[in-house]
Amino acid sequence: MPLEDILEKISERALTLKEEILASAKAEAESKIEAAREDASRIEAEILREAEAQAEQIKSIAASRSDMQQKQMLLGVKQELISQVFDEAVKRLAGLPGDEYRAMLIDLVGRKAEGSEELILSAHDEPRLGPDFGNAVNQVLKAQGKAGNLKVSYIPDRLGSGFILKKGLVADNVTFPAILDLIREDLEIELARVLFEDREKESAP
Repeated sequence: MPLEDILEKISERALTLKEEILASAKAEAESKIEAAREDASRIEAEILREAEAQAEQIKSIAASRSDMQQKQMLLGVKQELISQVFDEAVKRLAGLPGDEYRAMLIDLVGRKAEGSEELILSAHDEPRLGPDFGNAVNQVLKAQGKAGNLKVSYIPDRLGSGFILKKGLVADNVTFPAILDLIREDLEIELARVLFEDREKESAP
């Protein structure tokens, strides 16, 4: 075979190999580019999902905090309203007409006293209780079979209405604020039910 033919065949073969190599490289490059695109899309989707999850978590935390603040504010309002109810109750008891107030105190003393204690009252109440209040109380105690020897004294302090029953070093506080404090826990539950349960049912969807 002439040399020219051999060189031509080698040249053709080299050209064919070159085209095959280029085609293979191009295909490999395209494959890598597509894989890179898929990886980028997957990473982007993962980042978006993570960002959305974080956003939902932030919203949930914010909503939870907002709900907690609302509940705290509502609780504060409820406690304030209940305190106002108790304050108003003390005012109304203290503001009873003289005859009603006197009758109520005589009844309370009759229930609490043994008959030989010191009955301490506020000087503010002395005019509406009358000068014979001590005698009236002792008469009631005697009628109950008790000693009927209460010593009545008035002090300048405003006791919030009611009285203090003292025997030796022991003092029984029967002032209206003290009585309400003793029953406050049970009354608060009942007041909260009366004041708020019906409204909450009405506002519920």
